[in-house]
Amino acid sequence: MKFDVEKFNEIIGEVGKGRVILIESIGDLGLRLALGFLKNAIREGYDVYALVPKRLKNYLKRELGDANILIPNREYTLHELFTISLVMRRMEEKIGLIDILQPLLIIHSPEKIYQLFQEICDVVRDKEGILLVIIDKKIVSSRILAMFEGEADYVIEIEEIVDGLRIRRGIRVKKSPENLPTNFYELIINGKFMKLGDRID
Repeated sequence: MKFDVEKFNEIIGEVGKGRVILIESIGDLGLRLALGFLKNAIREGYDVYALVPKRLKNYLKRELGDANILIPNREYTLHELFTISLVMRRMEEKIGLIDILQPLLIIHSPEKIYQLFQEICDVVRDKEGILLVIIDKKIVSSRILAMFEGEADYVIEIEEIVDGLRIRRGIRVKKSPENLPTNFYELIINGKFMKLGDRID
């Protein structure tokens, strides 16, 4: 499976089945990156799913067509964590996205959410699926990030980097099962398209 970002697949490599990808993002860049991956999966004939806040449902329906978009208080609740892992176990689709960590971390302790994350990762690996999980790195502490990074197979980091007198968006593979961490590369956004620029030293 591949991302929809020119040149990025060269540095991350082919993502195999049974993998969990943690995207440490700023703003909506992580969601845009994940959507490109899901769109590629749909083009390859896979059914995809997403567990997202209610505000994203219509947007994802427009972007992903017939994807299975699940929102809180219908299929699961943010207050009862077992309902989330239950939904994951029942899921027929194998390629998916979770973008509900922020509200979960507000309601519950980091340790409880990490435990849930471990359960979800086990489900994904047992089913030989692929899951992308987005977390806003500006909202959580480095300790909490490290907990999630330890369980994920891949960690992709998106950052704003001061380069002389300008700020550039950078992206890197922070963790990979096959390769060493990479340097940051400039993340160039042109409308709906994202691509990699030069390495940021």
